[in-house]
Amino acid sequence: MAKLSYKVSYYVFYVCVALILVVLGMFYFVGYNNPVGEYNEPQNTEALMYLMYAMFGVSVIITLLGALAQFAGALKDNPKSAIKSLLGLILLIVLLVVTYNMGSAETVVLGDGTQYSDVTMLKVSDMLIYSTYVLFGIAAVGTLLNLSGLFKK
Repeated sequence: MAKLSYKVSYYVFYVCVALILVVLGMFYFVGYNNPVGEYNEPQNTEALMYLMYAMFGVSVIITLLGALAQFAGALKDNPKSAIKSLLGLILLIVLLVVTYNMGSAETVVLGDGTQYSDVTMLKVSDMLIYSTYVLFGIAAVGTLLNLSGLFKK
C-alpha cells in the first residue's frame, strides 16, 4: 500500500508542477490586456488566481480528510488519546470566537472616500489579524522556551 501511495503522490506532484509551469508561462509570456492604458495586467491573471484557489482548496480538503482518517484510526486504537488530540482544534476555535468578538464593527473609510460598513467582514478581518498576532506570539514563546532547554527531555 505504501508503494501505491508513493506512486500516486509522485505522479500528482509532477502533474501539479507541469500545470503550474504552464499557467505561469501563460501569465508571464502571453501579453497584457491593455498595453496602452494606465492599468496593465497580464491577460491570464484570472487563470493564475483560479489555479491558486483550486490548489488551496484541494490542499485543505486533502488535509481535512487525512486528519479525519488519522483521528478515526486513533479513535479505534486509543480513544482517550484521540479525544485529547482534539484539544488543539478546540483551542483554535475558542481563539477564533474570542477574536471575532473583539473585532470592531466601526465603518471604515476607504482610500477613494467611500465607506465600507459590512459588519461581518469587518469583524472577520479583525479576527484574522488578532488571531495571527496571538499565534505568532505563541510560536515565539514556544521557540524561546525550546531554545532555552526548559522542556527538553
